[in-house]
Amino acid sequence: MESAQPSSALPPELDPALRNRIFRWLWVWFGRLLVTLMWIWLTCLLLMSLSLRYLGEANLCTAFLLFLPPLLWILPGLMMWPLALLTRWRAALVIGAVACVIFFTQAGWQVRNVPPPLPRDQRGSDSLVILTNNRGQGGGQSLRPFKNHVQPDIMVFQESSVPASTYLSDPGYAEFKYGATANEFTLISRFPVEPPKLLTWQEGKTATPFVYAARFEVDWNGSRVAVYVVHLRSPREALLGIRWGGFIRGIPLPFKGWRDRTEKDMAFWRDQISIAEDLESQVSADLLPCVVAGDFNAPHLGAIYRLLTRHLQNAHAEAGHGFGFTFPGETHNPLSLGGPWLRIDHVLMDSRWEVGACWTEDLRKSQHRAVAAMLRLRPQLKNP
Repeated sequence: MESAQPSSALPPELDPALRNRIFRWLWVWFGRLLVTLMWIWLTCLLLMSLSLRYLGEANLCTAFLLFLPPLLWILPGLMMWPLALLTRWRAALVIGAVACVIFFTQAGWQVRNVPPPLPRDQRGSDSLVILTNNRGQGGGQSLRPFKNHVQPDIMVFQESSVPASTYLSDPGYAEFKYGATANEFTLISRFPVEPPKLLTWQEGKTATPFVYAARFEVDWNGSRVAVYVVHLRSPREALLGIRWGGFIRGIPLPFKGWRDRTEKDMAFWRDQISIAEDLESQVSADLLPCVVAGDFNAPHLGAIYRLLTRHLQNAHAEAGHGFGFTFPGETHNPLSLGGPWLRIDHVLMDSRWEVGACWTEDLRKSQHRAVAAMLRLRPQLKNP
């Protein structure tokens, strides 16, 4: 009897029409899955934006996420969006448009035409231009080009390594005739300045008071105005302490060890908010028109910024253009495209002022970039 030979016949090929139907079915479901994932990502992006805005430093998790480059949150969508355009282009366009609105709103993008700075003799005596800059870690970079560009009437510095007298004796700052220094805070001005008063905050009765601001009075063309120069504590150490996942303790879990460690890590942020509350109460009680400028170490989202802007205006939000990022001045972080990604240096003012323009320094390779704003006192509120 002959043994059975293995069949060498090939399996029958799929009908081309059936193969096309299967391919279309897979393509449709791939598109649906991709669009679903993008809607989930967009929802998470919106929730993250709201959490950063309304919790910020009040929660350990959002306090950490607040200081990350905003581009990080749109990377998942950027990776999926080209494929979504190929499969479900209408839905992809809608999701892309909504994501852009969320991103640019969260990043503080301002769309307006800001007038270029005018020479001082052309802008009128009713305009006051104030410039602020943290001079620490300046990298040896000169502030003069930006100073000469905006021609400020008042310059305020934090972490100033030299006193006001050094600036006043420098030919490069010859336009300033008056100045004062207290602690790390320096103000130089074209107008007379009174000796400053330091603002301190103290945790408990035995702790060393922390100096977080200096209040200067300037006699501006017969109107007395108060200028607060601010430098809140740096969050660098607090952020480094939770960078390897410790920030997830902001998620409330019912474990004693978890809660105890969270309370310890939150101590810095609670104190930071307390300092901001003290500053806000000091400015609110001031009888003079107030300008509050400096390094707040608080991004334009979060609990501290919302606290300070309850009764104060932000110059960039009122009359700036673009992102207005000021920190860090130069970086190799690819998520920031080599530039700054935080706006922690602000010029704030009370409702007695109106903002004509706000300019943020560009390109200087210092740790902090300067911010300048042109202000005008509302006519009915000018004080003798």
